[in-house]
Amino acid sequence: MSDHPAAPRPAPKQRRAGITLRQRGAVAARALAAILGGYGVAALSTNALAAVLPLRPVEAVVSATLTGLAVYPCAAMWAFAARSATRAWVGLALFAVVPGLVLLARSGGQS
Repeated sequence: MSDHPAAPRPAPKQRRAGITLRQRGAVAARALAAILGGYGVAALSTNALAAVLPLRPVEAVVSATLTGLAVYPCAAMWAFAARSATRAWVGLALFAVVPGLVLLARSGGQS
């Protein structure tokens, strides 16, 4: 290539505009993890916390619900901060194990 300003330059490579189907799927999987997984984690956390708080039942439910309202957006942010949609789902599932075990222990293994 010449340093002369009038010299012809090669045309830049054309990039295909738009979002690929794979990218759309990844965003959809993260959105589902944020919405459904976040709701599940928040619901499990709320139930487990309400069951173990040493307060009157009404106060325990209100306190647990307020905490659940903070857990849900954190879970949703986690879903979009994880490196992949798979890691988002796995992280949410792992977080759901602890309150799930607490609820299982409180129920004595009965349905």
